[in-house]
Amino acid sequence: MKKIILVFVLFFSFSNLSKANLLFLHKDSLNTPNNLHVIFEYQILRSTHSTKFNGVNLIFAKKLSVNKSLGLGIEYSYAPFHGDNGYHLHKLNFIPIYLDFRYQFNQKRLSPFVILDAGYSFVNYRRELIGFPSSRKRIKEGGIYLQGNFGFSYKMNKDIRPILSLGFKGFHNSFNNLDINPHGLILRAGVQFNL
Repeated sequence: MKKIILVFVLFFSFSNLSKANLLFLHKDSLNTPNNLHVIFEYQILRSTHSTKFNGVNLIFAKKLSVNKSLGLGIEYSYAPFHGDNGYHLHKLNFIPIYLDFRYQFNQKRLSPFVILDAGYSFVNYRRELIGFPSSRKRIKEGGIYLQGNFGFSYKMNKDIRPILSLGFKGFHNSFNNLDINPHGLILRAGVQFNL
């Protein structure tokens, strides 16, 4: 129940920020078609345990100013196997729901940017003790999702921007070092469509 409440809080926070932000935008910027955008990205995470996670994410975002945007994102990432903390983990599924903050350094054709993401991950996998296959059981849990990236976008035209970024991500961050938290380098490639 707490997880569902957290998702609703994130969603309503984003919608309230979007409405409140109308006060901070210039009058002319409200008439531009680039105020809202959708981002679709494919990503590859290479964890510190050398596991490769593949994923996709979808972000709906709104400009806060010329250089800043805030979005609500959802991701799906998967790995068939991961070894961690004395366990063999099979069929790992991660579904984070998060706020996506982006800062673009300029408005040129090739523009560098940074991404900061924070949210909550829904985690589902099968866990077994190493050497004890009969101990396999399904685990469903959740935790804090954090990510930071640096990248570049390329303005093809007024509505389409291919994007590429590199950063660091943790799916299930906590202060307990025995929690299962795949983390590592993340490469994201995708397209931003202005609405």
